[in-house]
Amino acid sequence: MDILLLAMTTTVFLLGLALMSNRARRRQNVAFELKPNCLLTRWPLLFVTGPRSIFYFSSYWNLYTVFLAEHGYEVFTLHLPWNKAGLRKERFEHFLKQQEDLGRRFHLVVDTPTWQEFQDLLRHRRSSSVLSITEITDAGQNSPQALQAFPIPTVDLEMPAYSKGSLFLNLSYHLHKQLVRRAGLNSLNSLGAFPESALKNSMLLLERAQTLAEMDLRES
Repeated sequence: MDILLLAMTTTVFLLGLALMSNRARRRQNVAFELKPNCLLTRWPLLFVTGPRSIFYFSSYWNLYTVFLAEHGYEVFTLHLPWNKAGLRKERFEHFLKQQEDLGRRFHLVVDTPTWQEFQDLLRHRRSSSVLSITEITDAGQNSPQALQAFPIPTVDLEMPAYSKGSLFLNLSYHLHKQLVRRAGLNSLNSLGAFPESALKNSMLLLERAQTLAEMDLRES
C-alpha cells in the first residue's frame, strides 16, 4: 500500500511539474520594442518543432515566432509528432510533397536534433519548396557537416549562453531529456526559454530574417 501511495504521489508530482513548467514558459511576458524599417522576406519562415515530451511540448519556440511575426514576417510552425523518428520523418516528407505540389516556398528553421533527423532527406530530395535552412544551435555545438556541399543554402545560427535559468525549468527539461533520449538536444537557452536569453536570441533571428529577405530580393 505504501509503495502504491508513493507511486501515485510521484506521478501526481511529475504531471504537475510538467504542466506548470510548460505553462510558465508559455506565460512569460518579455517586453520588447519593434525595430523599425525591417526588410521582410518574400516567402514565409517555417519553424519545425523538435522532439517533444510531456515536460516540453507547449510553445516549442517560445518568443521567437511571436517576435518575428510582430516585426511583420509571415511565420508558421509545423508541429510534428512528439518523438517517434520514423513517424516524424514520414509526416515531414508528406508535408514537403504537399508544398511542392502546391508550388509553395519557405525558409526552413530547425533545431539541432531535427536537422540531424532530416539532413539526408533534405539533401537527396532537393525540395523546390525549401529556399534556405537555418539551424538554431548552441554555441560550439554545430552539427558535423558532410564534405559534399549541401544543395540548399544552410546556416548554423549559434545562440550564446546568457543564463542558466531557473532550477524549476531546468529540472523539467532534464526530465524531458531523459524521456526523449536524443543526442544533440538544444539547451533551454538556445530555444529562448529563459527571459534573459529570449530577447537577445530573437534579435539574432531577426538579423537572420533580414539576411533572408535580402536573398529573396536578389532572386526576385
